[in-house]
Formats: sequence, structure tokens, C-alpha cells
Amino acid sequence: MKFLLDTNFLLIPGKFRTDIFSELQKFGKPELFTLDLVVAELRKLASSRGRDACHARLGIELLEKKNVRVLDAGGTNTDHELERLAAEQGFAVCTQDRALQRNLSKESVTVIFLRQGRLLAKL
Repeated sequence: MKFLLDTNFLLIPGKFRTDIFSELQKFGKPELFTLDLVVAELRKLASSRGRDACHARLGIELLEKKNVRVLDAGGTNTDHELERLAAEQGFAVCTQDRALQRNLSKESVTVIFLRQGRLLAKL
């Protein structure tokens, strides 16, 4: 299954100490992708102060370690590009963003999210 990872999803390992990559195995052999816009958001967060900076640095490290492929979005709005690519190319989108989850569900796109701070679930 092809998964498209959102910024807030990549913060989960740092925030909740959950191994999202092994959890994704439950849904089939994962092919992992993210957007250049997501990487830019993580880098911006990583250079700031606070807890999210540490979580973002871990997210960037995991992207490299887990060989997540970075796609060129071609746009400037991350949520819009996630929706577009998921609909066009059949990705399941991994996100914690409730508004994005609702929009994707309306388009019949599979959504993966964290439930109870430790388990991934499908919407």
C-alpha cells in the first residue's frame, strides 16, 4: 500500500513514542512517500524553539532512515497537494488533521491516523 505522510504524522514518534513505521505494516507492505512541502515544514519547525522542534528533528531523521521518498508537490498548500495526489494516484494519507481527514473521506481516500496515542487506525 502507498502511504503519503503529513507533517503532523511525522511528529508522532517524538510526541507519543509510537513507532508509526512498524504500525503501518498492519495495513500491508508500506511504500512511504511525503511531499517536499512537508519536509520544508519539518525543517522550519526544527529550527524553531520548543518541544515541536525536537519532534521535527526526529521526524526528519526518520524520513532519511526509513527511505521515505519525497515527491515534488508543485504547489504551495500542503493540504491541497495531499488531497490532490491522494485522489489522482491512489495514496492512503497519514494525518492527524481533522479537517483534512474529513475532506479526504468525502473523496473516498483512505486515511490513517493515531488512535489512543499508540495505535494506528484506518478511516
